[in-house]
Amino acid sequence: MSNFISGYMLLWMAVSTLSGTLLALQSYWSAFFIASLFLTLLVRKSTMFVWIACFIVFLAAFLFSDLRKTNQFSTLTSQTPIHLLTIDSIPSVDGNSLRGFGELNNEGIIFRYKIPSEKQIEMAKKLMPGVTCEIHGKLEEPAKNSNPNLFNYKRYLYERDIHWILQVDSFESCKKTGDSWKYSLIQWRYTGLKYIEEHFPEDTVGMTQALIFGESGRIHEEMMNSYRELGIVHLLAISGFHVGLIFGMLYYILLRLGITRESAIWVSVIFLLFYMVITGGAPPVVRASFMLIILLLFRKSRTSVSTLDSLSTVFMCLLFWNPYSVFDIGFQLSFTVSYCLVLSSTIILASSASYIIQLLKMTAVAQLSSLSIILFHFFEFSLAGFLTNLLFVPLFSILVLPMALLTFLTNLLVSDGFYLLTSFYTLIVLNVDALSSLIAGFPFNTVVLGKPHSLAIICYALLILNVFLQFEKGKWKVSSLMVCSFMLLHMAWNHFSPYGEIVFIDVGQGDAIFIDLPFNQGTYLIDTGGAAAYSKEEWEKKTKTFTVGEDVILPFLKSKGVMSVDKLILTHGDLDHIGGAGELMETLNVKEILITPNSHEKIQMKEILMLAKETETAVKQVKSPFEWKAGRYSFHILSPQDDEYEGNDDSLVIYSEMGGLKWLFTGDMEKKGEKAFVQSYDIKADVLKVGHHGSNTSTSEAFLEEVRPSIGVISAGRRNRFGHPHPVILKRLRRNEVLIHNTAEHGALTYRFLGGQGTFSAQHP
Repeated sequence: MSNFISGYMLLWMAVSTLSGTLLALQSYWSAFFIASLFLTLLVRKSTMFVWIACFIVFLAAFLFSDLRKTNQFSTLTSQTPIHLLTIDSIPSVDGNSLRGFGELNNEGIIFRYKIPSEKQIEMAKKLMPGVTCEIHGKLEEPAKNSNPNLFNYKRYLYERDIHWILQVDSFESCKKTGDSWKYSLIQWRYTGLKYIEEHFPEDTVGMTQALIFGESGRIHEEMMNSYRELGIVHLLAISGFHVGLIFGMLYYILLRLGITRESAIWVSVIFLLFYMVITGGAPPVVRASFMLIILLLFRKSRTSVSTLDSLSTVFMCLLFWNPYSVFDIGFQLSFTVSYCLVLSSTIILASSASYIIQLLKMTAVAQLSSLSIILFHFFEFSLAGFLTNLLFVPLFSILVLPMALLTFLTNLLVSDGFYLLTSFYTLIVLNVDALSSLIAGFPFNTVVLGKPHSLAIICYALLILNVFLQFEKGKWKVSSLMVCSFMLLHMAWNHFSPYGEIVFIDVGQGDAIFIDLPFNQGTYLIDTGGAAAYSKEEWEKKTKTFTVGEDVILPFLKSKGVMSVDKLILTHGDLDHIGGAGELMETLNVKEILITPNSHEKIQMKEILMLAKETETAVKQVKSPFEWKAGRYSFHILSPQDDEYEGNDDSLVIYSEMGGLKWLFTGDMEKKGEKAFVQSYDIKADVLKVGHHGSNTSTSEAFLEEVRPSIGVISAGRRNRFGHPHPVILKRLRRNEVLIHNTAEHGALTYRFLGGQGTFSAQHP
């Protein structure tokens, strides 16, 4: 650095920027970083100049971020007239769905369009950035996150200053609005992606687009899952290493062409600026590109700029440019891993000249530094990640990425490229994919720990920091063992917590209820939600369809650290109650399935029972009287009372007492079943799972007078086509002084209890 900035000065200023940003954005993590910075400066006995510089940067970051937050609002309303939409990014066409980012009245929005016919597919694919269309449609607010711990799409859009989703009914009169440099560069990206689609073998399109342009949308979902499970999905995104390798290749070629070093550097700088745009501006690309630019521009100046200084400078600039970047997962991982690698480079990584040992150490540092962030966002980590990174990182670095670049450039420069080169590249991609699928098939690749508490994240960070500090002294074994021990403690807490939970999961139009008893005495799932599958033509089918089991229930269970279910209770054979069961059984360890007698006659239930047979899962048909005990908790099946299956009225009805309350889960039981119930039992319940989603065929007056619940939970979908819950039922519940919780309005309902006391919490109070 210069004469007055030395050592870790810019690093402390970067932490000050982070602290001020988080404080302005009202994140509780600001307290942790402020305290860490304060203690560090005290321990290091920093000069008054350092304290003042850090305070100025902290204050500037706070004021700028607060100003950004104040100005981050929408001028649009649901009643805003809609006429012209300018497409702002490369739209995605998947089956009969078109979606992308656009600009409406000078404000960013997300637009969605259901393509009505196969003839309009080509029209949709021709839409590109910079095109303005006359449209008809309506604005809708993004949906809030309706289940605990799951992805908050509304928050995600807000952090990108997007407040509305435009549901387009029709596109008309589309034309280019101009040749601004912004759209020209994005159109280059669009042209490159289309070129790969048209000139590369189908099996290589997804991989090539990901490695060259950072676009992974064409990679098959099964392959993405394999890479995620192995902890190497980062190889399918353009990373700092990719940028460095591409820069090195370009610089070498320019020198070989006889261009002077000075000119080669300036060409490289311009290329890096260009490359950031055509790769979509991903945080790792921006970070690595700007770091290289800073190092290149200051290489001959009197001011010495280290890699750490350039990293800190880029970090501060990006936060001042967009404070909300701090919440981006890619931003968090990219800078955290980079800081750890840079800070370790002078001691840990430089302590051995052996390439293998260096690679081992770099992999260990990268895996450890990303651990707490990955657990916080994804609730699991890859056990195989350390070994698979040792195998796949060199493989991608030496073979896959260079071959992707070489094949792409050859195809551009030579008409149709070289057939042998393309064939060799295809062979590489197919074999790498096959190898990843093979390893992903091994058991125990990943460990699910659940979403850690904020205090647990801090403990992870401190323990990992201790590993790095001890590594410098050559004493890493004990500190590493401490990290492993804490992970086991984290896992044990999830499994043997003294708290119990009952969660009515929001699965839309369907039922799914999660019961987790204290001290791992029992984990049950009553129904799994599901949606009716409508027949579609081939062109309408999406590469990745949304499913309740895989996209809602499974992530929710992972956030709770649950990958084993003692009993999967399928109340009856309707798809909105059992549709997600098959997907869950393929991933979870389901020990036993309970079904109502003869419901296996339903086609959907037959498929589940066939899968149960393949996985050797016990299946039991149960009716009243049937009960099971788990510790001091008892569960009673009160209906049906015969073996004849008649649909909704033969739903499994379950009664239990948990957390000081009496619970009655009724499935889709209707008035006929309720009448038989009232005649057979004299049972009161504090909490009633309202039958059949609040349909007027259920929840009769006589049934309510018998059960006398205080709380009624209705599981229904937003704007469902059945009109559930029926106004008559809502009126009847209120007349009986029943507090109503509707998942369509309030999201999931959680009851967390300790002993005989508990607390209800709604996702949307």
